[in-house]
Amino acid sequence: MEKELPNTAAFQDEITSSLLDSTEEVEEGHYLLESETGGYSMLWPKNAVTDGPPFYQRTKDSFEKIQFYDRNEKENYDHSFSTTYSTYGESGLESSLNILSSGVSYFGEYEEIETEKTRIYYAKKELPLKRSTAYFYFGYILSKGNEKGLEYIYIAQCIDESKSSCAIDVEKEEEKALHYMKSVKFNKDE
Repeated sequence: MEKELPNTAAFQDEITSSLLDSTEEVEEGHYLLESETGGYSMLWPKNAVTDGPPFYQRTKDSFEKIQFYDRNEKENYDHSFSTTYSTYGESGLESSLNILSSGVSYFGEYEEIETEKTRIYYAKKELPLKRSTAYFYFGYILSKGNEKGLEYIYIAQCIDESKSSCAIDVEKEEEKALHYMKSVKFNKDE
């Protein structure tokens, strides 16, 4: 008999659930995505989903791009994520940061954040849109142990700012973004 899947958007979506190994939450509201590249793992919000290509792309073990989102019309929020894994590491840092910067149209400095096993080049920006403001939190996460890196973009916004239910707490969203980036783990090379 098939085990009943959790009633979360991630597991009710066929493509998304195929990427997640376990229905156990690793921390409240989050599953663990163990990349099929074998290169890294990261937190996956339980109500986030992805679609097939072009939102999901992978080249063997060296490249993986996933665009996923957690959007809730009733609660008036839209969180979108984009992660791109590669095996250029330190040697490709400058071009990886250039790609990230042009992808989000950011041309400022990056703050360096050290964790035990990673170095994160982090920045943020606001983008006023027609119906709301989008808050971008983005970084390039570099493994200290091997030539692996992950570009991480997290965008938080209200679907419609004119509604009273728009409650984006910019500091909380930044905390969340940094938590996501710091919890990325790179696997050792076999």
